[in-house]
Amino acid sequence: MPPRAPAMPPDERRATIVTAALGILRVKGEAATTREIAEAAGVAEGTLFRVFRTKEDLVCAAMAHAFDPAPMLDGLRQIDVGLPLRERLVSAVEVVQGHYRDMFGLMHSMRLGHPPERRPGAPDDDHGASWRQQVEDELEALIAPDADQLRVPVADLVDLVGLLAFAGSHPVLTQGRTLSADTIIEVLLDGTRKGDPC
Repeated sequence: MPPRAPAMPPDERRATIVTAALGILRVKGEAATTREIAEAAGVAEGTLFRVFRTKEDLVCAAMAHAFDPAPMLDGLRQIDVGLPLRERLVSAVEVVQGHYRDMFGLMHSMRLGHPPERRPGAPDDDHGASWRQQVEDELEALIAPDADQLRVPVADLVDLVGLLAFAGSHPVLTQGRTLSADTIIEVLLDGTRKGDPC
């Protein structure tokens, strides 16, 4: 058995357990046991149930953490708007695709056909719509300085970036041939036809 984790504040202990649970869930899915999660977190199995009432509560907390868009939004905000448009967009798509790939991988392991439902009584019921709007706002802020280079409105390019980042990251939709961020942006900015447009 691995050494026990040192004493830590409750919030930190909870975060450690959730992170460990996610690692096990990604590999074993619903077959993951609380014993395996406790060992990965470096805590006694009983500690899990002092932090989470049931295994279901723990799994729900881990899933909520995995689907949290905050790291993706932070990643988009860290992109340097001083970079050329192409570099900004490739970086943005890499950030968004990273989030989607993590979600799709976990959904596959957990045998989910769609993201988990929000639990009854959860705050911020429009959370899904809210984070999508925030992603669109961040993408628009990255594109807007070069709006004069585009043949389409910025909002249209934002929609296309979001659509291709999602579809191009989905292992089933792409039949296992996921699109790179470079390919997505090359198609969106340059198209696929040689030479000047007719």
